Amino acid sequence: MIDPVKRALLKYFPFAPAILLAVLLPQYWVDVPQYDEWDSVTLFEHLSKGSLTIGLLFKQVNEYRQFFPNVIFVALGKLTHWDLRYEMILIFVAVALVSLNVRRLAMLTIEAGQLQFAILFFAANLVIFSLTQYENWWQAQQLVYYMPILCVTTCIIVARSRLKTISKFAICAALAFVSMFSSANGVACWVVVLPLLVFTEWPKNRRLVVGLSAAWIIALGLCVALYLDGYEKPWWTPSPSTGFYHPWRAFVYFLGFVGGPLGLERAGLSVAAGALMLFGFCAACVYLVRHRDRGLVERAAGWLVIGAYSLVTGALTTVGRVGLTTGPAQVPRYLGFSVYLLLALIFLAEILGHDMQKNGVRFFRRGLAPNPLTLAIILLLFIYQPFMLALSYRRMDAWQTRLLQAKASILLINQLPDTRLTKILYPNVQFLVEKANALDQLGLLRPPLVKTKHLNELRSANRGNYGELVELVKSQEGVSASGSCLIQEAPPSDSVGVPDAVILAYDTGNNDPIAFAMTHPVKRPASLMQGVAKHASWTIRFAPEQLPQSPVTITAWAFDAATGLVSPLGGNREIKTAP
Repeated sequence: MIDPVKRALLKYFPFAPAILLAVLLPQYWVDVPQYDEWDSVTLFEHLSKGSLTIGLLFKQVNEYRQFFPNVIFVALGKLTHWDLRYEMILIFVAVALVSLNVRRLAMLTIEAGQLQFAILFFAANLVIFSLTQYENWWQAQQLVYYMPILCVTTCIIVARSRLKTISKFAICAALAFVSMFSSANGVACWVVVLPLLVFTEWPKNRRLVVGLSAAWIIALGLCVALYLDGYEKPWWTPSPSTGFYHPWRAFVYFLGFVGGPLGLERAGLSVAAGALMLFGFCAACVYLVRHRDRGLVERAAGWLVIGAYSLVTGALTTVGRVGLTTGPAQVPRYLGFSVYLLLALIFLAEILGHDMQKNGVRFFRRGLAPNPLTLAIILLLFIYQPFMLALSYRRMDAWQTRLLQAKASILLINQLPDTRLTKILYPNVQFLVEKANALDQLGLLRPPLVKTKHLNELRSANRGNYGELVELVKSQEGVSASGSCLIQEAPPSDSVGVPDAVILAYDTGNNDPIAFAMTHPVKRPASLMQGVAKHASWTIRFAPEQLPQSPVTITAWAFDAATGLVSPLGGNREIKTAP
């Protein structure tokens, strides 16, 4: 008899990866639009004018027709003044629902004791909530990546329910429609769910299944026609035929995509892991075909659908990205698609390994728990965890730092434009200027844009040691200012961390420092052994023509993107600019 404490541990410990992510989420989030989120500003402009239409919500974004996410973004943005952190919470909720669907499917298909089930579900959640997906957890628009798999897993649960055949087809078609108009890979739901419905319902009423399948295919055709109506290929994407002319290159790209969850952002390791995972999935399919055991296929079918979802998405991504030099297959955001093949393999290994034990297959001794296949995959996952955690910790800190610095540049965009934003937030600075000011006017930017270069007006009331201006050197190429800044861990600072920007100002002697240049501090990468960097360095190069033609005092200021306020650094320097 398992005592209550052990029972509680077995029930709730598998959710530990989700709890860890929930704890880390507010530690690293930054409320600033990223990439395609800047296109959503247009929706809020129209909403404020009362001119928002279905056509605007349906409008193509890159290859996407993300109508349903747009509806969610606008509705939630209206309630929260477009606080993007709520959208990140919504991503977590969506993935938690996927996890619950996986748990329900596991309960229906896995023959295991409480301890073994807890270990399997814990391993599944290590994959589902993997921190290596950091680009998705801390980028609000990435809800579009998780809506299709939420629809797919819900369809699987519906297919295994006791609903009538026509109800199953209708509900799953509705979910496939939502998936189709949520993400570019949403069509995968139509493709992978139909075989499952046909398999589960065929013995009940073959004629009805044939008719409903025909209706399903017609509905898919209509959805594709609607999706492609007015569709324009994004200018920056490669030709879809690239993969056909370079099949080996396309195959390697595909393997790198599906192997991403075990690739640690390394191309070679991703390709090797992808080959191993693809072999495992194909071997599972061959085993099921050879044994022709309907009961076994019924238990494995849902997991085959989940694995097929990742493979179909990988194929679609390969067609759309294989010729793109800046889009490697193992980028972290793609893990939101590819982790589900690894998830499927965990449970396929348990189901097929258990069947091999029953059939007395060599190396699969009856009564051995867990079976060798399951044990191998779980051990592999556990061995990988320290490396994945170390990588994620470093990348999460770098991601947050980059976004805080980008937010600082956005807040200063009218006073000190920063062309580096094209590599961080959006490829068009003028578009960013326009949309940042639109957000500011709508009251959706927190804090508001900086509206002056006179830093005394932005000066924080708090005092602290933020670093200093160490050196000011004149040369034929111009003037170089450099210094250091320190991490702020507690009051009196306004926020935790290294300043998000360093501003240089000149003072002509009237105690009125005026900003004229800006840069971002550079710190060493975070690590599990050394923690977060306690200090950073910075350098600003500027032309003497940026200063008044008289002796001035150069001062350096720490800028905080959370408050829009500045604090002085030590070490003022005088410079003569007059000829």
